[in-house]
Amino acid sequence: MFLDDKGQASAEFIFVTLIAVIVIGSLVSVIGSNQAKTQAGDVGGATVMGQKIAETVNTAYINGNGYSLTLNLSTLNSGLNSTANPFVFTAVISNSSGTGVVTVTTGASTVAINLIPTQFNGSAINNLNNNHVYTVTNVNGTIQIV
Repeated sequence: MFLDDKGQASAEFIFVTLIAVIVIGSLVSVIGSNQAKTQAGDVGGATVMGQKIAETVNTAYINGNGYSLTLNLSTLNSGLNSTANPFVFTAVISNSSGTGVVTVTTGASTVAINLIPTQFNGSAINNLNNNHVYTVTNVNGTIQIV
């Protein structure tokens, strides 16, 4: 007597297929959850880095002519790095529409932080890279980053 005579093989095939679909669905959910956590971590790291850069620039501006600070991005970056997920970013300081802005990009995440000063000068303005040390100086109300 064959299993197909009573429909048992068909019922078992449907049951095994249902279990496979449930297992695959749960794996996709776990993978999606981990990717969302990684993206949230990148946005958080970019925000922290942008706020530290903005704080340094704003402090130099507020303290007046001649005030100078060292911005060590390698020290700031080391707290966000891990061997499994290295934190790599690029920060751009710009003066778009009369407002100073620090834009930090990491992976697919971009965060913009407003600045107090609007006048900038220096070769490092367009790209502040991780693991570099910069000097932020107020020269007559213009921020220079070298």
